[in-house]
Order: sequence, then C-alpha cells, then structure tokens
Amino acid sequence: MPQQQTGLSRRALLALLGLGGLTVAGGAGGALLLLLLRAARQPVALPASPTPLPTPIPPPIVSRAEWGALPPDHNAPNEPGFYSLDNPEGWRVYEGDLRTIYRTVVIHHSANYGRDDIDTLLYIQRRHREERGWADVAYHFFVGREGVIYAGRPLDVRGTHVAGYNTGSVGVCLLGNFEETEPTLSQLANTLLLVQWLAETLGLTHLAGHSEFNPETECPGDHLMPYLDVLAAGSGLARGTGGYVPSEEQLLLTLPAASADQSP
Repeated sequence: MPQQQTGLSRRALLALLGLGGLTVAGGAGGALLLLLLRAARQPVALPASPTPLPTPIPPPIVSRAEWGALPPDHNAPNEPGFYSLDNPEGWRVYEGDLRTIYRTVVIHHSANYGRDDIDTLLYIQRRHREERGWADVAYHFFVGREGVIYAGRPLDVRGTHVAGYNTGSVGVCLLGNFEETEPTLSQLANTLLLVQWLAETLGLTHLAGHSEFNPETECPGDHLMPYLDVLAAGSGLARGTGGYVPSEEQLLLTLPAASADQSP
C-alpha cells in the first residue's frame, strides 16, 4: 500500500502563488479560490530562438501496482477481447502518436468515498469490472481527497468513462461525491497540475465535465462544476465538447450505404 502523500495546505498554496499574506475564509470553494487557482498558471514568454521545448514533467503519480489494481480482464462481457472495426467495443490500445488522438480531458467525480482513497479505488475497480462488465477502471487518472494522483487505465488505452465519446478523451476522476460535498483545496490544486501536464503532453484543446457529453448524469457534481472553467483557463484549454473528433466506427456508421453494384 502506498504511503499517502501530503496534499497542499491553504498556506502552502498561497505561498506557492506568492500570496502568503492573504487568507481564505470559509470552505474550500469561493470566488477567491477561483482567482488563486487561475493565478497558478501565468503566461510565460517563450524565447525568440527556436530552442526545443523541454518534455513536460508529470506530477507525482501513484502507480497501479502501489494501490493494488487488478490486471485488465480481457474476457469482460461489455469490453470483450481487443478492438477492431469488427469488435469496436474491445480493449483499444492506441497506435501512433497520442497527440494525434487525444483532444479533450473529461472531469468526473467518483460519486462515493469509502474509508480512504485506496478503499475507494479498489471499490471502483471492482464495480467497473463486476457490475459494469468492463475490463478495467473506466478512468485514466484519479485525484484523492488529499491531492494524491493515482494511475488508472494506461494512457495509451481508450477509457470507458463517457458513453459514446471515449475515443480521444482522457478521463480524470476526483474521489468524492460533489453533489454533497466540496472538493478539497489540495484536490483542486493537484488536479490543475495534472490537467496542465496532460494538456502539454497530449496537445489537448478542450476540457469538459462528464454531464456535458452525457446529460443524463449529474457527474461531476454541482460543487465541482464551477471549477471546470478555472481548470480549463489554467491549462490553456477551451471549455466544452467542441474538441471531440468522432472515432472511425462512428464515422463508418454515418456513411451512406455503398451500392452493391460498383460497375460503371
């Protein structure tokens, strides 16, 4: 079991932003917090010379092995075998440069929380495998209540986190039920760091909440939705679903039926 990392306190975040003389009243939410998170991502002037940009450094991420994840089940009834155009629901490992595949990061909440982060992660994986019939957890990353970031599905594998729009979408799930409670300050700050890294690494263009793609769900919850504008602005992303690119199988379904007689 991984050693829990200590998330950023209010004082630490203010110091990081050079605003150590200020205080944040009330809960983790509020307009002032939105401004502070926005300030965490200031534009940086690039050098005039064509110096190659450094590879983005990921934030600390607890591995699947460290939190005790089970391996994927490739006999899963609703994600069977491996992807092909004849088996579009199978486990899909992306080929080629991920920057040509990913466009959007989709924010979720887990809608439940157990004894701690690890207990919650194990519950989510068990539920997704046994009740939803998927090969693995739906999401690519999780962010715990103290800001610890956990690996979910490998980033080069399609998720199952947003019905009809999984291909090219990164799933990030914050642990908690944000219909009932507020996300913590550490959780928001480290989600921002994670989204910034994903945006730079994958060349993302958009950030959306789950319910913006699938209106029948309340995910990511009323207490988290107001922060999505800040996460997007702080990562240089547009808000909403406009960046989604239909997958090959979706495009094939929209093509007119080919004529049986192809002769001139």
